[in-house]
Amino acid sequence: MHKRDYLVKQFEEFSKVLAIFLGLKRDGKFSELSELINESVLKYTSTEIKYIEGLKDDGFIETLTDDKKLSDDQLKILADLVFEKGNYYSTIPSTENESHNCYKKSLLLYTFLISHATLNYSLDMHYKIEILRKMKY
Repeated sequence: MHKRDYLVKQFEEFSKVLAIFLGLKRDGKFSELSELINESVLKYTSTEIKYIEGLKDDGFIETLTDDKKLSDDQLKILADLVFEKGNYYSTIPSTENESHNCYKKSLLLYTFLISHATLNYSLDMHYKIEILRKMKY
């Protein structure tokens, strides 16, 4: 029960972070958004966003699950953060490759979670998968 309480608290806290993301995007504070994404990846997954972005697509999931030992819950949070980082890059001219890299990695994570994870159904995750599959990268 203690672990469940911790996870619920972590998801509630992360929901607040996502709300802050929306406010920063709305206000056009993209450098602050990027910094918050970086801090959140470190806080919730104990990894660095640059490390995640630098991983090759082949073996990406295995590195996160086997080497980094990230749980399904951490992978879901990471998928959301990498998706947001892709959105951030899409606002900056000449970072199209970085944006596509993040979107592709978030799609890999979401697809893995849908097919292998023990998470509850997430309409948001299915919506993002559909968006990502329609993108050209």
